[in-house]
Amino acid sequence: MKIGLFGYGTIGKGVYTLVEGLRKKYDCEIVKVFDLPIKREMLGDKLVCDINEIVNDKSIDLVVEVLGGHDLPYEVITKSLSSGKSVVTANKEVVSNHLEEFINLAHKNNVSFCFEASAGGGIPLIRPLIDNVKVNDVNNIFGILNGTTNYILTKMDEDDLSFEEALGLAKINGFAEANPTADLEGLDIVRKINILSSIAFKGNISNDSIYHYPISGVNKQILNNIKELGYALKYVASSYRDGDNAIIRVEPTMVKLNHPFASIKNEFNAVLYTGSTNGDLMFYGKGAGSIPTATAIVADVVSILENRAYIEYNNTRKLSINTIEKVDYKYYIVNDKFVAEFKENVSDEELLSSRFYARVL
Repeated sequence: MKIGLFGYGTIGKGVYTLVEGLRKKYDCEIVKVFDLPIKREMLGDKLVCDINEIVNDKSIDLVVEVLGGHDLPYEVITKSLSSGKSVVTANKEVVSNHLEEFINLAHKNNVSFCFEASAGGGIPLIRPLIDNVKVNDVNNIFGILNGTTNYILTKMDEDDLSFEEALGLAKINGFAEANPTADLEGLDIVRKINILSSIAFKGNISNDSIYHYPISGVNKQILNNIKELGYALKYVASSYRDGDNAIIRVEPTMVKLNHPFASIKNEFNAVLYTGSTNGDLMFYGKGAGSIPTATAIVADVVSILENRAYIEYNNTRKLSINTIEKVDYKYYIVNDKFVAEFKENVSDEELLSSRFYARVL
């Protein structure tokens, strides 16, 4: 099978390397790579700088999209599916906005659309969840879904670094982008919890409807106070469905030191969800980094090569997201003078006006 690769950055290079290792077993090869002209020295004649050179190439049966962003990846994915090519992507932004559209387009053209790496980096989450909701009602999802921020919080706690120092170290080690806004503001996690919740709750969800609060306001004083109280601070996505209503939030969260999430450190991620028949299931692994993410992508490629990649998305519900005015959670609120107190039944307006806050589990 001939494969086209869109993007030859950190993850794209990992994908290229892993696919090369599959060539003998599966008779597959990346024959064209779309990227900027400056990649010519690395890629030689395989480099193309026009997406149509891959999209319109009838000899290419599968494309992998790891460009990042929205508009160009959306064009690549829709054109590729429409032209009869299967697609594998790690792009949580475009998947979270167009999941149902992509799957329907794949079915219409008798090809596959796979997106395992879009929600948990190297952790296999999507396929187990898709299989579970066929026999389970999954109404609760709780996850550490961003390796960058978890790495920052770990380094602040264990190495006594400031937020800025820990962020700088994350950039040096390849766990944070040059512009980490999507990670620090929670937008990256919003997209991931959207994908997981849409599958679990069987309905479309808008990213704009998901509440999120940034982690960037934390400092060593706050972190130390939380630790003295017997908690670990994590940046957590929580999703809960009751009928056609759902509460989905991304916010700093205090977990007891004996909670499983307290031991999730550095770039590792974890997701816990509860099924109506099989109870709690927890998934753990690296949520950031070139090779872990590339591994999930290439696992999707293999599923296509082995003809077991069919995904069905059952959008059967019109969900109402975060319409409850007050959420019945407990919060640890820090004011401008760094005086902290525990409160319950707090409005989002009060939370947003605080110096910093964390939900308490």
